[in-house]
Amino acid sequence: MKKAGLSIALFLTAFAAAYWHCCYGIPGWRIKLEADPMTYFIKSIKYMALVKSLIALAVGLAAGAIPVIIRKIFRR
Repeated sequence: MKKAGLSIALFLTAFAAAYWHCCYGIPGWRIKLEADPMTYFIKSIKYMALVKSLIALAVGLAAGAIPVIIRKIFRR
């Protein structure tokens, strides 16, 4: 379980960072809404959720695979 812990932590961190970047870092994907901060946050998470989730999943899987790849390279 210790070996999988680092991969899981990297996956979750990269997934959250990529999703956040998709919500606020890409100007074309920002929502135009005048509302209080909590409403804006919830609406921006829901807007294009499938596309953002797929992108964040790809980034998370790539980041989570790094420890596995390094372990296989240095095991020889």
